[in-house]
Amino acid sequence: MEKRIFLAIVISLGLLWLWAAVAPKIFPELARKPAAVTKTTTSPSTSSTKTTTTSTTGIAAPIASTPPLTASTPVAATAVQQTVVDTPEFHAIFSNRGAQLVSFHLKKYNQKGAKTPVELVKTRDPHRTDYPFAIESRDVALTSRLNSALYAVDERIERGARVIEYRYAAPDGVSVTKTFRLSKPFLFDFAVAMHPATPYRITIGPGLRTLSPEEADTRVVQTGNGIVQIDGRLKVIPREKGDRFRTFDAVDFVGIEDNYFMSVLRPSHGNGVTLRRVLFKGPAKDQHREDLYASVNAANDGSVTGEAFFGPKETKLLDSYGMGSALQFGWFGIIGRFFLKALVWINQATKNYGFAIIVLTILIKVVLYPLQHKSIVSMKKMQKAQPKVEAIKAKYKKSRSDAEQRQKMNVEMMQLYQKEGINPMAGCLPIVLQLPILWGFYGLLSRAIELRGAPFILWIHDLSDKDPTYILPILMTATMFIQTYITPSTGDPNQRRMFLIMPVVMGFLFKDFPSGLVLYWLVQNILTIVQQSIMNRWWKEHPAEIQNA
Repeated sequence: MEKRIFLAIVISLGLLWLWAAVAPKIFPELARKPAAVTKTTTSPSTSSTKTTTTSTTGIAAPIASTPPLTASTPVAATAVQQTVVDTPEFHAIFSNRGAQLVSFHLKKYNQKGAKTPVELVKTRDPHRTDYPFAIESRDVALTSRLNSALYAVDERIERGARVIEYRYAAPDGVSVTKTFRLSKPFLFDFAVAMHPATPYRITIGPGLRTLSPEEADTRVVQTGNGIVQIDGRLKVIPREKGDRFRTFDAVDFVGIEDNYFMSVLRPSHGNGVTLRRVLFKGPAKDQHREDLYASVNAANDGSVTGEAFFGPKETKLLDSYGMGSALQFGWFGIIGRFFLKALVWINQATKNYGFAIIVLTILIKVVLYPLQHKSIVSMKKMQKAQPKVEAIKAKYKKSRSDAEQRQKMNVEMMQLYQKEGINPMAGCLPIVLQLPILWGFYGLLSRAIELRGAPFILWIHDLSDKDPTYILPILMTATMFIQTYITPSTGDPNQRRMFLIMPVVMGFLFKDFPSGLVLYWLVQNILTIVQQSIMNRWWKEHPAEIQNA
């Protein structure tokens, strides 16, 4: 029987895995309209470093391939000039030193444990010139010169979008133009052209962002991995594994991500993309870190164009931009997505994602009730038939090594189960069904930015992070013991010991899991205890009903 139960679990998991792989193709996400455009305001310039704040409205047309400069006279600026783009969603700063993006704050998302906005441009030594949209070339001297040069800046409104154009021309005839067009939330166009045409690439990185101490201390957040989408299929490149230099000929987009944010380049004109892994050495050996750069290689004409996304991995936002594949909720991602939509909908009424999880848990319990009821009834019948089971085992006790006698014992056991109306598989089915729900919830709570930083009550300030007091895991473990104690036992001492050890194992595992997942399991245990208590009382008062159940 134990082998059949194990086989049923394996087959069930296989079917669930197959469903998770096939379902997204059967039920693709419907395309959504692009997000609305934002507006910004103007601010005066500063003294030593000139700063201008741009304003964008309307919908922009894509940037055409910028013609290379052929100026015979040098073009450059005489001072550092920063251009600030301030919208309701983000606060970006472009610098004419290297014509690069030096800051990109997300206004609606704070660093965990702090009130400062999330910064998607990673902190680095101020003397470095490898900010996003830096140029990389085989000619090290040329790379250094182009990324350190002060570009002339031209700002204008074009078709309702704010356009920032940087131009640089050296006396030796080398010239570069970089153009950025901003009009949409978190998404903007870029175009780069170099003359004379020479192999180079436009790069973002290293990594994605600098984690706050609170996030760096948790196992949930995994930052700095590379992502490449090819023909609609996403490939994740771990930042500390694989080749140091990887190229891809044709991609939908390439970039760097963590659980909640990402920065990607979506090329429309170029010559493939590159992911480059670099080791940065800290003061101590344990402070060394691998980080990735994501790049788009220039075409043979010396130009590269495309779109750049710097922002949160919001479901609706990424779906509207055709980047929904970057939402990775694990093996059972389709279940995680469904739960996310349900939680967002319930949260409109509860105004608290913790209570939304409780409501959703109750709804899941209602849906699974028939199966769980059958499981409890089957275990009760098994408990009642246990003396007969032990009698059959005793009958064949001396013939355990005889395969033929053991086969006869199994036949008698199955005949007894059939006579008593017992389904040996019914007891494990609810557990099997709970596994994809658990994995779906885990993927949802550890990767859905909608729940990042969502508080519950009292000491639970973030449902996507572990319970700092471990109160929820302790309560969950205690309710599992109570549930095991009141659940009908088959009388098998080995099975009983396993059920008593399980709460300890689960409690140890769940102590570092997102508190929202522990809350779900705790509520599920409480509901099961109530259900079991009611049924135990009913059977005590109506013992004859067990056989008819």
